[in-house]
Amino acid sequence: MGKSRKGLWIIGCILAILAGAVIVGSLGHDAMAQETNSGGTIQVSGDAVVSAAPDVAYISLGVETRDRLAENASQENAAIMSKIIAALKEFGLNDQEITTSGFYIYSYQEAERSTDPIQYYTVYTVRNQVNIRTGNLEDVGTIIDLAIKAGANQVQGISFDTESKAELQMKALENATRQARDKAEAIAKAAGVSIKEVVSITEQSDTYAPYTEAVMFRVSAADSAKTPINPGDVEVKARVIVEYKF
Repeated sequence: MGKSRKGLWIIGCILAILAGAVIVGSLGHDAMAQETNSGGTIQVSGDAVVSAAPDVAYISLGVETRDRLAENASQENAAIMSKIIAALKEFGLNDQEITTSGFYIYSYQEAERSTDPIQYYTVYTVRNQVNIRTGNLEDVGTIIDLAIKAGANQVQGISFDTESKAELQMKALENATRQARDKAEAIAKAAGVSIKEVVSITEQSDTYAPYTEAVMFRVSAADSAKTPINPGDVEVKARVIVEYKF
């Protein structure tokens, strides 16, 4: 082979190698581009509220007494509370449905301004609180009236609840997850892509809200009208954060 032919052959080999490198490089770039553009993620939230009629009521009420002697205030309080519990048991409630929720004794100073010089003395306050649980919601007003008639002078309020909280929470989570899927599909459709799979699901703190009703203390316990109680629904809220791949 002459030198000129050998030179041309070498140049041809070099050109072929360079062309192959360009082709391989182009294919590699296209593969990377396809991998980069293979998809992304959509993150959405789902919220749901499930409500149900209450099937149990909790009544918080109590007795507050005052005296210059702590012993007198405590004895008077105990006597009144005993009358209240006796009246409630006579109505049909048992020990499991009547529980003590708090017992407090505190004092403060008062001034006797009719004297010269002004005299200061200590007043002791005794407060005894009980919680009453009943599954007969129609009896709530009657229970409050009986307690007041027996001497209760505090009604902190009423909470209506349901014993099927777990079922409501599961239902709320199902509905929240379903709403998240609907939202993600709507976003994907508008963007011209399709959802492929779930990447992650996170449950946010759910909110449980038993229905609470404030009851105004009725001064006239002898009033024959029954205290009106109209419970609302118990609500359970759920929220999830879902990430989908498209």
